[in-house]
Amino acid sequence: MEFEQRSKISDILSIYIPAFFIFLGMGIVSPILALFARSFQVSFSLVSLAISIYAIGRLVADIPVGMISDRLGRKPAMLIGTFILSATSFLNANASEFWIFILLRFFQGIGSAMWINGRQALLADILKPEERGRVLGYFQTFQLIGSAAGPTIGGFISSIWSMRAPFYFYSFLGLVSFFLSLILIHESVYLKKRRPTLEFSPSLIWRILRIKEFNMACLATFSIAFLTAGLRNTIIPLYADYVVDLDEVQIGMILSFATLCNMALTIPIGYMIDYHGEKVCYLEKPICNVRRLVALHVFFRFSNDVS
Repeated sequence: MEFEQRSKISDILSIYIPAFFIFLGMGIVSPILALFARSFQVSFSLVSLAISIYAIGRLVADIPVGMISDRLGRKPAMLIGTFILSATSFLNANASEFWIFILLRFFQGIGSAMWINGRQALLADILKPEERGRVLGYFQTFQLIGSAAGPTIGGFISSIWSMRAPFYFYSFLGLVSFFLSLILIHESVYLKKRRPTLEFSPSLIWRILRIKEFNMACLATFSIAFLTAGLRNTIIPLYADYVVDLDEVQIGMILSFATLCNMALTIPIGYMIDYHGEKVCYLEKPICNVRRLVALHVFFRFSNDVS
């Protein structure tokens, strides 16, 4: 495979910065997402649906989007996905009915699938094997910086204006990422020189499922997503609001602090992957999730003591 010559500046501008803005936007809406869904006077089960429908949108779109990315290119997939994220966020801010909010969240999941799959495929195309761990570590760090700063910013935005305001900010940041990607990202040389097809046969699925490492990666990803979406994005904001009686700013600070636990190990783990292999990466997430739970426990204990 032929790899492109890149500079650190081009990496920062084209790989890291757009990801930072996308995850900053996601972080901004995270402390109020469940509370906003609850404001439609629906049950807690339907509030959870507002979170999970986003993942359902990604699940439905992931494989078709991957095929489209192979056929049309990584950049078009990322641009369309980023535009969908921005547009649906703006429309979410103006949603007047819960079912409209749910429908927009579903399409937002599709947009997220297009952006994330396109981005990951592009990174796989352009990164040399000996640098993947480091570059992906920095990439993850920029994402986590956005995810860590976003909840606190979103909490302040919500307290100053309203719970709809963070969605407008997310929409604006999506547009920023869209134009940065439009200007700075170039299609990979690898994709230009091959002729991908849209073939995705049952035999290919069976061959993939027989790979033990792939199955373990899927299991690890599932457990991490379960904790992130189920615990962090749903239970914690609702618990903090209805049980501990915290406001949006305090909820945002809690979520920001929890995300910082991931950042402590991300770059070192990237270097360890380059030098010691990919299996090391599966040690990072469980450790960070345990540290995150401990941090949240300390924060809630402190909040109860203050109250």
